[in-house]
Parts: sequence; C-alpha cells; structure tokens
Amino acid sequence: MATTFRRGWRTKAEPVLLKCNDGGEYVVKGQQAGRQIVNDQITARIGFAIGAPVGEPKIVEVSAELIAIEPRLSHIPSGTAHATLFIPDCRDDCGLIATSEPENRSRFALLAVLYGWVYANDIQFIFKKNPPRLVYSVDHGHFFPGGPNWTERDLIQAPQAELNSYLCENCNFTPDEISSALRELESVSEATIIQAVAAPPSEWGLTLDERVTLVEYLTRQQQQLLTFL
Repeated sequence: MATTFRRGWRTKAEPVLLKCNDGGEYVVKGQQAGRQIVNDQITARIGFAIGAPVGEPKIVEVSAELIAIEPRLSHIPSGTAHATLFIPDCRDDCGLIATSEPENRSRFALLAVLYGWVYANDIQFIFKKNPPRLVYSVDHGHFFPGGPNWTERDLIQAPQAELNSYLCENCNFTPDEISSALRELESVSEATIIQAVAAPPSEWGLTLDERVTLVEYLTRQQQQLLTFL
C-alpha cells in the first residue's frame, strides 16, 4: 500500500515515486498508462527471473484517500498500479556508456538476451553515478511487438527472436558472455513465464486469451534464442 508521495516525473506515463507500507520506495505507474503497465510488469518479472539488471517488480495499491490529500497524484486512478523498487543514486542516460566497466559486461549480455526475448522498443538505461557505473534497464512500457498497442496478431506474427543487435554491436560480447546469459534464459521454466503473465491484475484489461498468447509467444521466443547456444 502506498503511503507517501515523494516526487513525480514529467514523461508521457507520468510515473511517481511513492513510499509504501513495507518501507520501500517505488517508481509507480498507474492505470492511466494503459497497456504500458502490463508490458512493464511482465518484462520486469521475466528480466528479474534471468538475473538481468531491472528494477524489482511489485504491484502496489494507491488508495483514493492518498490521492485526495495529494494533488500531484490526481492523474493516477485509485487501485492497483505497476511498481519497481527505486534504484537510488543513478543518472538518466539514453546513450550506451560504461561498456568497458568489467562489472557491466555480464549485465549488458543479460539485457541483450532479455531484449531479444521480449522484443525491445525505446531502450532506456540508467547508470549508478559512482564507479563502477552499474547499468540498469528501466521503463519497458513500449516493449513487445507493437509496443503498448500490441495485439495477439502482433505476437503470433512476430519475427524470429534474435539477440539484441544494438547491444551486440556496441558491446562486442565474447561467446562465453553470450553463452552465460543464455544459460540463465534456459533455466527459466514455463511455470515462471506463466506466473509473470498472470501477475497483472484483471483490472489492467489483459484478457485470458491475451495471456495465453503471451505465454505462447514468450515460450517460443525463449526456444528460438536458445538455438544460439
């Protein structure tokens, strides 16, 4: 349950930073963001499953009472919202930096796998301000074929899965780095994929048929990527 407003960001989805009753602070997107929060939640969950550097996903409740006393939450409907644990002391950077940091090599390799698995659009990174400048991937609302407007047809007709070319070209991964990341993907069970797709609450508008198609899509993409082992 969200208890305290901390700050907001002036981006299209208008996320906010909220403190919750577990003591943690979370970057929260409300249901006004539409299908973006479905994409965000599922991508964060499967990214977390392979150990990729993404925010830890949660679903939080934003009460009507909190919205009533905090005008800066007026754009967020009451109810459940997508959230990821806030990662402090980071800088926003849309460019690819710190690829030479040894600690980031495996992190970027895992992201190359995650991005190829889900199908990445509008890639966004943040980096820790101090060395080692650890990379994190954030804001996955436009992932999946078709972005936030994807349909079942988009998923069914998606092209063959490939490792993310942008990261592969810029990071020049070794075969061992890619193999290690793919082994993490291989360890993800169908049950884990099902749990990730089941996570978005029904009020987010994801139908049963769409969930089934998502599971089939992610399972197919996983198997296609594993041919690179």
